Amino acid sequence: MEPAVFGEDRLLVDLGWCTLTLSQLGYISFMGIGIALLWPWNCFLSASGYFIGKFGADSALGRNYSSTMMTVSTLTSLASNSILSTRQFANFERRVMNGLILNVSAFLILAFVELIDPTLHSPFYFTGIMLLVLISAVGTSFQQNGCMALANVKGPEYAQAVMVGQAIAGVLPSLSLLLSELVYLRDNERSSTSIVLYFVMTSIITTVAGLVFHITHKMEAPMAFAPDEENIDSSPTHGYVPFKTLFSKLQYVVLTIVFVFMVSLVFPIFASNTTSVHKGKIFDDAIFVPLAFFIWNCGDFTGRVLCGYVPFVISNDVKIFAYSILRVVLVPLLLMCNIDSSDTPIIASDTIYLLLQFFFGVTNGHCLSCAFMAVPLYCDENEREAAGGFTAVFLSLGLLLGSVFSFLFVPLVG
Repeated sequence: MEPAVFGEDRLLVDLGWCTLTLSQLGYISFMGIGIALLWPWNCFLSASGYFIGKFGADSALGRNYSSTMMTVSTLTSLASNSILSTRQFANFERRVMNGLILNVSAFLILAFVELIDPTLHSPFYFTGIMLLVLISAVGTSFQQNGCMALANVKGPEYAQAVMVGQAIAGVLPSLSLLLSELVYLRDNERSSTSIVLYFVMTSIITTVAGLVFHITHKMEAPMAFAPDEENIDSSPTHGYVPFKTLFSKLQYVVLTIVFVFMVSLVFPIFASNTTSVHKGKIFDDAIFVPLAFFIWNCGDFTGRVLCGYVPFVISNDVKIFAYSILRVVLVPLLLMCNIDSSDTPIIASDTIYLLLQFFFGVTNGHCLSCAFMAVPLYCDENEREAAGGFTAVFLSLGLLLGSVFSFLFVPLVG
């Protein structure tokens, strides 16, 4: 099977313990940025239970934590990406690094505050957390805009590397959650020490990804980017690319991105409310729900990895868009499963339900990867950097619309 990555690069990089070609090292660095893109969001999401417990599940702050966090994050991402997409002449490597610095700073501050006083649960502290969510979302927008601009210039395989990195950032936290539930089954105590370590680990992962990306970028041939965002070359090699031009070329690709997220973000609603048709400790909800999340993320990872091989890559934008629409058929199938311990589910099988979740994840990762890999194929060379910011806007729009759309399914599973 023919790989879709690495090409014919023969320049070797000796790392001491292994030898890679420069293109392979570049692929790994973009995969690391993909991990750093999604890990902060997953960290805030995974910490929801901890913060809800701190503020009190029955309190106004506790009840509104998750929805407020997601709203602040998605709105900030949409606004940030919209602004960044209009600033097309920039040092995109620096944008990535600035984004990484913002995310590292946000989580180190959060870890420090939790370490100093883990009993904080005031409205002021709630506001502070939301401010850090905002800072993290701005940082992620800088990373997203910068890395996708560079990936579009370097080739579709680098966009696929970012997609794989994001999938890894989805699998590892869900695996961690599943293992913790297996170890601490029916233990309701949550140590503040573990959450501090989780925040510090997020900072470490983000820092390592940034260092690898920075070092690899410096090893590669110099690219024609401005030295910094405040001192931009007054004679860019290409002109400003209007949104209208980009949309005329990428309309099916960006609509695919929006539609994929609109459909996929109903997944947490089903995963959180579908229980096992069997009874017993091994099928306890505390295990079954994290298992569904883990299996979905494994499917997502599988779909993105498949795009590393040419036969699995769909390049036609109309076909990709049709693919994103066809995924809707999975939603009614999930509705037939054992939602909230239904007495007579149409699909009374845990195996079929988990396979549906896996397939849901596969199609999510595969369709998204195909869409992002198709971007440079439909743009002229002088439009590819601008296309990175353009697609980031629609990614944020898809997340926002998906979050809103998911609320429509709450009454159906309640």
